[in-house]
Amino acid sequence: MRPLLATLALLALGPTIAAAQFPDRVQTGVRVRVWIPEQRQQENAPWRRQQLRATVSGIDGDVLRLTVPGTEGTLSIPRSAIRRLDVSKGPPSRVASAFERALGLAVVGAVTTALNNDPGSNEWPNYNRDWRAAEEGAKVGAVVGALVGFVFPTERWRRVRLSR
Repeated sequence: MRPLLATLALLALGPTIAAAQFPDRVQTGVRVRVWIPEQRQQENAPWRRQQLRATVSGIDGDVLRLTVPGTEGTLSIPRSAIRRLDVSKGPPSRVASAFERALGLAVVGAVTTALNNDPGSNEWPNYNRDWRAAEEGAKVGAVVGALVGFVFPTERWRRVRLSR
């Protein structure tokens, strides 16, 4: 009778226990970005969320243990408190960051220059056609973006879906 009860208990609790586990990408030594609840809205932060970057030092069931740079000890965060979890894609690549920033600032430069174009002015941008102003603005934006992206590479993240 006991093996039958143990089997039934395992079948009943199995999905719950499995749902509480973290995905395979979240392992010890991986750099993560965790969003946890914040009681009050903070300046320059997501709405009522605190963002924390740390390294996973261990996983105990449904608790994520993190080592935060510049602190001693570990921080334990229960899975239920995590609003969002991202895993780092590794150290930032200067070339990839330069391409991403070049593309983004090229679009911004094109739109801004086309909107500010005044053919009758003596100040830049003063092109006869808005598309020509957009082309020149995209060139300037791409060059500036590539330089900024190469000099200041940014870390890229991949979101990890946590089943609730």
